[in-house]
Amino acid sequence: MIDCLCKTSVEELSDNLYKHLLTLHGKLAKLNPVGGILMSDIGDEELGVEVKKTLCWPSPGCHCNCGLLVRVKDNKILSIKGNPEFPYNRGSVCERIPHFRKWLEHPDQLMHPLKRQGERGENRWERISWEQALDEIAAKLQTIKAEYGAESLSTIEGTYRSDFYAIRARFLNLFGNPANVGAAGTACACNKVALSFALAGTNIPCILAPPIKHLNCLVLLGRDYTAANPVRRRPMQKWRTLKPEARMIVVDPRQTEMAKMADMWLQIRPGTDTALLMAWINIIIARGLYDREFVAQWTYGFEQLKQRAAEYTPERVAEITWIPADQIIASATAYADNKPGCIHSGLAADQLGRNATRVEQAKLCLHAITGNMRGEAPGLAPEGPGPVVNGVMAMRDSMLQMAELCSPEQRAKQLGSDRFKLMTWPAYERMNALYMQTYGVPLPMSGHSFTASEPAIWRSIVDGVPYPTKALITWGSNPLLNAANTRMVYKALKSPNLDLHVVLEHFMTPTAMLADYVLPAASKLERGTLSTMEDFTSVFVAAERAIQPIGERKTDYYFFCELAIRLGFGEHFPWKTEEELYNYRLQPLGITFEEAASRKYVIAGAEPWTHDRINPRTGKVTGFATRSGKFELYSNLLEELGYDPLPYYEEPPESPISTPEIATEYPLILINGGRFMPQFQSEHRQFGMGLREQHPDPLLQIHPETAAGLGLREGDWARIETPRGAIIMKTQLATGIDPRVVHAEHCWWFPEQPGAEPSLHGLWQSNVNVLTTDEFDACDQVTGSWPGRALLCRVSRVPPAL
Repeated sequence: MIDCLCKTSVEELSDNLYKHLLTLHGKLAKLNPVGGILMSDIGDEELGVEVKKTLCWPSPGCHCNCGLLVRVKDNKILSIKGNPEFPYNRGSVCERIPHFRKWLEHPDQLMHPLKRQGERGENRWERISWEQALDEIAAKLQTIKAEYGAESLSTIEGTYRSDFYAIRARFLNLFGNPANVGAAGTACACNKVALSFALAGTNIPCILAPPIKHLNCLVLLGRDYTAANPVRRRPMQKWRTLKPEARMIVVDPRQTEMAKMADMWLQIRPGTDTALLMAWINIIIARGLYDREFVAQWTYGFEQLKQRAAEYTPERVAEITWIPADQIIASATAYADNKPGCIHSGLAADQLGRNATRVEQAKLCLHAITGNMRGEAPGLAPEGPGPVVNGVMAMRDSMLQMAELCSPEQRAKQLGSDRFKLMTWPAYERMNALYMQTYGVPLPMSGHSFTASEPAIWRSIVDGVPYPTKALITWGSNPLLNAANTRMVYKALKSPNLDLHVVLEHFMTPTAMLADYVLPAASKLERGTLSTMEDFTSVFVAAERAIQPIGERKTDYYFFCELAIRLGFGEHFPWKTEEELYNYRLQPLGITFEEAASRKYVIAGAEPWTHDRINPRTGKVTGFATRSGKFELYSNLLEELGYDPLPYYEEPPESPISTPEIATEYPLILINGGRFMPQFQSEHRQFGMGLREQHPDPLLQIHPETAAGLGLREGDWARIETPRGAIIMKTQLATGIDPRVVHAEHCWWFPEQPGAEPSLHGLWQSNVNVLTTDEFDACDQVTGSWPGRALLCRVSRVPPAL
């Protein structure tokens, strides 16, 4: 069915790149047999310079996966620029890139393993060897496992910070752990993928990356490319210029740069997105704007959805959302009438807590009933696993995870799986059976569409319920900044009940300050890449490492492999290096990692494995890997798990409607987490690399009328307070925000402030998660994602003396 490499990875693309480099500036280049390009380079006469083709990725970059050309000599980076041949960005890069050298060379970068001396938080450390660190960590894990069971280990991870989540899953399954993996992804995009698996049986690529240039309608739901996906700015502007008839709709409480560019800006009350989308469903069905043929052939539960949506009239929803009824009707019809179309939501909707999953469910239902799921543009149809080349599939993450080793008894111990079931074993077991039946490979449980409840992990440490978590491995994450309810996270990390906390990091963060061992991790510039993006895609992306790890930094693979050897199951990690592992994964396709990384970049099948294609395993039309064999508007899986099978709107856990008694004391609606350049999440806060200098202070966006009533002017320090705590930020006046709403930037800490307690690098000063909650009742009941948006707060002026 799929028998060749896609057009972005054929030899022609690579040949064009080499011809371009050979003739660039009329200078001579010669190929390096180990994969780089030895050349007088892009404007450089000096011999011995290599150009390495790598990726921008956290850390030090973001999730856009931009291709880079990195000039290197003697393991030193000379310059970095975009790779014009890389298909994702075509040479375009954001303003962070020129600062990556200074990021890597910053004096605060961790270079050696450290062992805590004194109490957690004293900032007293002893430099030790990797061998000593790994020996002691392994011995401690063996002792903890013997006394408390394999389930007493948990990991805390960031979103898409590694391409070794399958190796972590393999490690945990061999250790006997029930996948007690806490991840920010639960409230950041990965819940979208989990719901796509539930309703469509596989992932729908446009959930994460819409094919902008092919669209006639793009809806951005809490998404601002200007700050969150800066390399999309140019394609967006080009799309608006070349397709002026295409429609762009932005749904956002703030007038972002995307909102200014849009045909319609719907200024929604934070937390009411599901109500708006249900009204769209109602309007589209009532006016006959849905795709009758696709609905009849490929969907299940249309009549039930129609009946549910009828409850959401434009007039009722206008009262809920603050959006006038005529705008609700006009936007719904514009979306339905201009196909192909796509609704691309940011993480704002993922962080609404109680109703977060239902936003995505309503969005996917819209995608189906309008017929956009037919796939008239690339990425709009659900796609099965890949890449498949000449009838052979490459080794995906799920083929490495060894999920079968986790026994039913251990699976039942996964933290939070008794309550939050979609991203845990109860849903996985049902979905995996259908996925295996349809595609012949396992469903991924190694990525972050499958996680334990992070709030449950903290409570397991503090309270020992339902059993004690005694060991924690934190890698690619800074939970004291990125997790909700900072006081609970702090209490857990300081708890004497926690016998072992290991952190893999680039810098000494507030979270690392409370570790027992801090190990220096190699950055993306210091390791290669072979990624399926946690098996969320049907392709492999490959890239070279730019330089060898500096200092004593090691890769994530090295850490888990060496621990596995010491714990007695090293034979299941036979690959001595990441490159050996990468070659093993590509071997079925008959190509090497060197070839993939230096010449192909993206490896994909000629055609995606969509629902309407013949299944090579059965000879029949593939359909959907769901109970009904169709896209489920009415979810059999959710019903089996004890949830409402249809989307519905529920008020946020804190709002003027659901908690009027709190609203009298805290009258403003607080949103946070809107991206801002040049920082990314909790990264790039150090002075000296040219990034913090551009955005030195945390900002609170507030409407001028609201600010005037509180005595606040531009640049004043303001105090933001919720029932859980208070922080301070600088005032930024913004007319594009509703006077009833304020927006606080997220993940702020201050590396220039003392590391030792009580400061922890200014953890408590401007960290917005001091204000948020992760109480179970406030979380989304399907996935366990926590509310970081649409909470209630009050704001006051900080006296100048403070």
